[in-house]
Amino acid sequence: MAPPEPFEKATAILRQLQPGQYLHMQHRRAPWPLFDFCRELSLHYSCEEKSASVYEIFIYFPDDEKTLIKEGVLCE
Repeated sequence: MAPPEPFEKATAILRQLQPGQYLHMQHRRAPWPLFDFCRELSLHYSCEEKSASVYEIFIYFPDDEKTLIKEGVLCE
């Protein structure tokens, strides 16, 4: 997707995100503007560089972090 489509799609999903849900996405870089948006909504995120130009991102509610670790979605 060409910018700003990934940001627009992600923010639309995050505005509707409910506790117990999370957004999982891959991006070609670390999307810092999206992380700023997450902070405004009090959401947490995990961003891991998997390889050159591949970042794996999880965005979730802080209260869900322990459950996501237990389920193997997030690493400690």
